[in-house]
Amino acid sequence: MRHPRVLFYAVNGLGLGHVTRLLAIARKLRSRLPEAEIVFLTSSEAEDVLYRDGFAAFKVPSRTLRAEARVRPATFARMVQTVTLNMMAAFHPHVLVVDTFPAGTLQELLPVLRWDSRKVFVYRVQRPEAAGAAAMQNALAMYDMAIVPHAEGEVEVPLPPGVPGFWTGPILIRDRDEALPRGRAREILGLPPEGPVVYVTFGGGGDRTVEAALALTVDALAGRGAHLAAAPGPLYGGDALRRPGMTPVRHYPMAELYPAFDAAVSAAGYNTTMELLHHGVPAALVPFPRQIDDQEARACRIAGEGAALCVSPLSAEGVRAAVERLLDPPTAAGLRDRALALVPANGADDAAAQIARFVS
Repeated sequence: MRHPRVLFYAVNGLGLGHVTRLLAIARKLRSRLPEAEIVFLTSSEAEDVLYRDGFAAFKVPSRTLRAEARVRPATFARMVQTVTLNMMAAFHPHVLVVDTFPAGTLQELLPVLRWDSRKVFVYRVQRPEAAGAAAMQNALAMYDMAIVPHAEGEVEVPLPPGVPGFWTGPILIRDRDEALPRGRAREILGLPPEGPVVYVTFGGGGDRTVEAALALTVDALAGRGAHLAAAPGPLYGGDALRRPGMTPVRHYPMAELYPAFDAAVSAAGYNTTMELLHHGVPAALVPFPRQIDDQEARACRIAGEGAALCVSPLSAEGVRAAVERLLDPPTAAGLRDRALALVPANGADDAAAQIARFVS
């Protein structure tokens, strides 16, 4: 097929997880199929990250912004459903790639799942009650394939009969060899060229509880020897962070600058956790409650394998003790080695290869 059309559909509200995962696949797909027309339809309020990588994005408001903008749920649903239907009709993709929500969050994808496009679902592990729900399984049955961004057998991802699952391992926005050298990474972020630096991040920044966690962590660690690189996230709307020995950092994707950091304190979301492991940054993971993502289970599993520490619940004492361990050279070396072994490769190219089969 000379000019295959691929539509990536990413629902986002509190962060950038779905957009980032699909963007990682899209980058690899573009290198495999340079003549492909690749377009995103997203509700992320940080869709400019797609523009930076040279992808066209069509935008609908997020559910978070709907509430803040005082748009009634019925009006919002009608708008999203209409835009989605018209986008599919106008672009008429050969392949539709959807992340996390097979029917969309408002069932807006159900009509178009019956169209003649090939459908690919990116199936990150979900809480059992969500993954096994009838609505989820019925929508999944209309897909041609599921891409599972985990090591085979690592997690349970129930699939309906007739829908094959392809296990890629973690899908990452940058490979290890795409990361910049330590000195250059620190220069870009405005960090001291020498001495330990601890990266503090709690996701995209669209969650008020994350704002409080970020402030607590920065207050607990500021002025205690290591310089802090605090990342409020692209959707952060709280007060500016200013502390002695701290530099606010904003960069996307941060994964290409991970060599700047000696340790990290991070939310246990899928993308950042897998990136930190893949790039070998000794990390303390802080789980947050999410509707379908069990961050607590993820953080406990990784800590149990000796690849990171888990701080739960988050407290000033707990995070200080964790960072002290992360900056201990023997402890850091052990965590780094196990992290690198746990996420040795980027599954994005394997995912792109599976999608490319549909249009080859």
